[in-house]
Amino acid sequence: MKKHLDWLTEEEKVKRLSAATSRVYEVIRANWPTNPLEVARLLGDDGKEKSLSAKYIYHFRKLKKLGLIMVKKMGNTYIAWPNEIEKLRIIRDMVREV
Repeated sequence: MKKHLDWLTEEEKVKRLSAATSRVYEVIRANWPTNPLEVARLLGDDGKEKSLSAKYIYHFRKLKKLGLIMVKKMGNTYIAWPNEIEKLRIIRDMVREV
């Protein structure tokens, strides 16, 4: 089954993001790999760790659903990196096999 909005290019997907989600995406692209609390710190957001983590995990899931980032849970936190980095990793693995 195709993912939602899978037919759009990356630029078109980014244009459809809300302002807050767009800022989160830019922080992830500039500082990967990163976690929700690190994104909150880089955006200057203050508050309790639990509420900040939940707030930014929402944006992580939204970006993952669009296929813009990859997310992995490690322990009690989530780690995110841009999907373009994952594509480079796959290409590198394919070149090593040749």
